[in-house]
Order: sequence, then C-alpha cells, then structure tokens
Amino acid sequence: MKKTHKGISLKWGLISIIVACWILPIFIISVVTGYYITHNINDQIAGTITSSANNSVRIAVNRMDTAISSSRYASYNPTIKDAYSSFHQTKDVNALYDRITAFLSQQYKYDDKFLITTLYFNDEPSNIYYTFNVAYNATFGVREYRDHVHEMVQKLAATLGTDIGFLNVDGRIYMVRNILGSDYKPYAVLTMQLNTASMFASIKNVVWETDTTIWLNSTPVVLNGTQFSLQKIGVTFPEGSKTLQNGNNHFLISGMNQGAAYNFSYIIGVDSSPLVEELSGFKNTLVWMMLFMLPLLGIVVWFFSRNVSRPIDRLIVEAKNIEEGNFGVQVTDQFHNLEFRYLTDAFNSMSYKLKYQFDRIYKEELALRDARIMALQSQINPHFLNNTLEIINWEARLSDNVKVSRMIEALSTMLDAALDRKGKPIVHVSEEMMYVDAYLYIISERLGKRLTVKKEIDPALLDLYVPRLVLQPIIENAVEHGIQPQQKGVISIRIYREENNLIFEVENDGVMTPEDEKRIEQLLSADYDAANESANSLGIRNVNQRLKIIYGENSGLTIKINRKGHAVSRIIIAIDQSKQ
Repeated sequence: MKKTHKGISLKWGLISIIVACWILPIFIISVVTGYYITHNINDQIAGTITSSANNSVRIAVNRMDTAISSSRYASYNPTIKDAYSSFHQTKDVNALYDRITAFLSQQYKYDDKFLITTLYFNDEPSNIYYTFNVAYNATFGVREYRDHVHEMVQKLAATLGTDIGFLNVDGRIYMVRNILGSDYKPYAVLTMQLNTASMFASIKNVVWETDTTIWLNSTPVVLNGTQFSLQKIGVTFPEGSKTLQNGNNHFLISGMNQGAAYNFSYIIGVDSSPLVEELSGFKNTLVWMMLFMLPLLGIVVWFFSRNVSRPIDRLIVEAKNIEEGNFGVQVTDQFHNLEFRYLTDAFNSMSYKLKYQFDRIYKEELALRDARIMALQSQINPHFLNNTLEIINWEARLSDNVKVSRMIEALSTMLDAALDRKGKPIVHVSEEMMYVDAYLYIISERLGKRLTVKKEIDPALLDLYVPRLVLQPIIENAVEHGIQPQQKGVISIRIYREENNLIFEVENDGVMTPEDEKRIEQLLSADYDAANESANSLGIRNVNQRLKIIYGENSGLTIKINRKGHAVSRIIIAIDQSKQ
C-alpha cells in the first residue's frame, strides 16, 4: 500500500475498507446464499408454509369456538324458555313472535359470524322465527332456508341430542343445535348460517395457497379451489399439522384441531413456484453483482479521489501555508460537491479572519505604544516624580497655599492616569471624568474666567466602562486649537446615550476652517502616516484607533463643524459590556 510520511493515505485506506467491508462480505454472502438456496430452500418453504397455516387455522378455530359459545347463549338464557312457557298459558302467538324475534335480533343481528339465525319449536316446526345480519340481504337467504334447508335441519336435529351438527347446502354452511328444557329434552332447534368469508378469512390468506378444504366434523367446506378427495390423496388427519410435498413445488398441509364440541380438519394446497422463480432471479442477481463489483470499485475510487481526496489534499497544502505563517491564503479551486464548497468557504473565511486578528493585535499594540509614548519618554523614574510632587504638595499646604496644592493634586491625578501604574486600561466613565476635571482645573487656573466649561452628563451612564484617557486628549485638543489661540472661549461637554451607543461630545467656540476639518479627517484615517505629527495630534489619532480596534469600525472619533461654526469632537462607543 502507498504510504505517506504520517501513515496510510486516505485513498488507499478507502480501497482497503471497500475490499474488507464490501467485496469480501458480498462474495461470502453470495456463496452462502447460493448453498442455502440450493440445499435448504425446500425445508424453509415447508416451515414457512406450516407456520402460516398453523397461525391461520388457530385464528379460524378461535372464531368457530366463539360462534359456538354465541349459540349456547340461546340455551342458557331463559328468554326463549320463558316466552315459550308463557305462550302455552296465554296462546298469544303475536307475543311469542315478538319476544323470540326480539331476542334473536338482539343477540345475533350485529354478529358478523352469522348471516341468518333461525329458531323453531319442535311442536310447531312450520313456524320459523329468524333474524339476519344487517349487512346481508336476507330475502333470498330466508327463502332458500325455507325451501331447501329446513327439512334437512329437522332430520339432522333429531339425531344430535346435545351435540352440534353442520350442513353444507350448495356451499352455504349451517350450524344446528338443539335447545334443551329443564328435563334435558329438546324443545326447540337453533340454526345459524355461518359467514364463511368472515370466519375463515385467515385460512384464505395462507401464503401461496391455491386450494383449501376444511371439515367441520364430517361436513366439507371448500374455501378455495376444488374439494380434496381424502381417498385419492391418502391423507389422514393427525392432531396438529403435517406438511407433505406433492410434486416439485407443491405442498399439502393437513391437520385436525379439537374444538369445542366439534372437530376442525383441513387440507391446504400450496404452490411455491412464484417463490422459486423469485429465488432464481435472486441467484442471477448475485452473479451480476459479482461481475460488476470490480467496475463499481473503480468508480467509487475515482469518485472519492475526485470529490474527497483531491479537495482534502488542496486544503492540507493551504493549511501548511498558514502553519508557516502565510496568513490570509485563499483556496481558489471550485470543487464539485456542496460539502467541500462549504469547507472551502469556511477555510477562506477562517484564513481571512486569522489574518485580520493578527493585524488587529499588531495595530492594537501600536496604538497602546503610541498611547503611552509620552509617558514612557518621561518615565525615567515615575516613582521619584510622584514622591517629588507629594513633597511639593506638603510644602504648599504648610504655607497655606491652597491654590498651588490643588494644582499639584490635579497634576498628580493626570500623571497617575498617564502612567497607568495600576494596570487598568478600562475605567468607569466617572473615573475618566475625574481625569478630565483634573486637566480642566489646571487649565482654568491659567485662563481664569476666560474659560467657561459646561457639562451635560447623564448620571445613569457614569458606571459604564470606557478605555482610559479617551476623553481627556479630546478636551486637550479643543483647548489647544480652539481656546488657546483666542485666550478665551467656551467648552461644552455632553455625555448621553443614543440607542446602543455611548456618545461623548466636546464642543468649543473656536475657529475651525474647512481646511482644518479636512486635515483632521486625514489625520484620523487608518492609512495616514502620522510619524511626523505632534504629540497632541498623535493623541486624538490614538483615541480613534483604540476605539475602532476594541469596539469595531462603527465606533471611533470624528471632528466636524456644526451649524454654529463651532468645532464638535464626537466619540461613539458601542455599549457592549461583554467586551469590557
């Protein structure tokens, strides 16, 4: 087998699996099946037929037992006996007729095992009381019973005693039984025409059945085909079932079941030729399968190589390129199946996002470097600077110079913010405003009443998080470029919420020309080279870059001229605390 440096290739592994799990099993199955069909099929057919016949006969016998139980109810129930006794006292023929027919109708009219149920009393055999199944047209059946069956029923009933008898008249099967009085002597006869289509339907459904004859006691009933002659075929009725092969694909199933007060015997003829023909076709199918296995194997290998192995190899090559540091590589091949098209798109998207993430991390590092560049330049010994400021502050307090003391405290606050000694790049809006207030206090001491600061801040937003020193550089820029040239002015600070964004606005009434606006737009552009810009310009550019890196392209800084001609610096921060 062809091997790579890491193991067996996918293509040759697939071929091995196909041979082991497809070709070899099919070959073994074909040989075993051929042997099974050749040597054991007749036994299997006989077993299948016998099992089907046993189940079908069992159902039919249960139905017959139920029918006999239903017929016994006429003897056990006192309705007929009471009606007959009452008639002897009242001689009311109509009352007798009503009670007997009502009883028969109630018990047997809706029983699908019987088509017609009749009753007569031995002392008045010509008066026949009857009912019929609701689904059966009784007009012809009742007339046939009167004209051809009633006389035979009387003769049979005279010989039955407590037994049950059966009559077959032109294919119609009648079950006859005597109704006994308290002296155990017959005083009436109940006759029921059996619904053979319903009662023996299970036997008619025996697999591959062609001819069926059953015997109720000695009365034959032909359910399908022609009646079997017992003498001709030499069949006796054993208890249970017995299967005999009568010719190549012909079988006879015979048996006898002892029912409730009767014997149920049967012979079922079966022709299994259709099955044998199907099995012959199956043999041919196995041969053709063996012939086509090798071409099919070739097709499977070709299909797998074209649609699976080749795309995987291509993806592996590009994955190695990424592993070597070539982020952003793209797979340009157009594969033929949807799954690998999806995987290709996902791979290309992953490669692009990976490159984007590395670029983003790189830019973020640059932004953080620029944010701290001024502090780093003066960070020869920040601890010394803070200690020095603290000593000066104490000296100012001892001299009762509150103004100098407060300026030193404000400067110390701004120095802490710039150095970020606590390592907190993200702070509350309230803390950011503390830095802003410290800066404004120092500036206000320089400009005095010439500087006016207005604040419009939503208190509900003070607990939200923002990057450290995101607002102070904007206010410093407004002072340096808007207020300082005129040595006076008004700065308005607004903090509010706009849908899912936190908005900082810093407005000053200084002069800002369209050229200044264009230059600021260029400065804030991602492609602009700001290497030669001043520290103040670098500060606002750094704020814009940090916001876009942390919160996405929809966040950032813009500086525009409003309708009053004032410069408005606007910071947009997405309110998504999961990123804080």
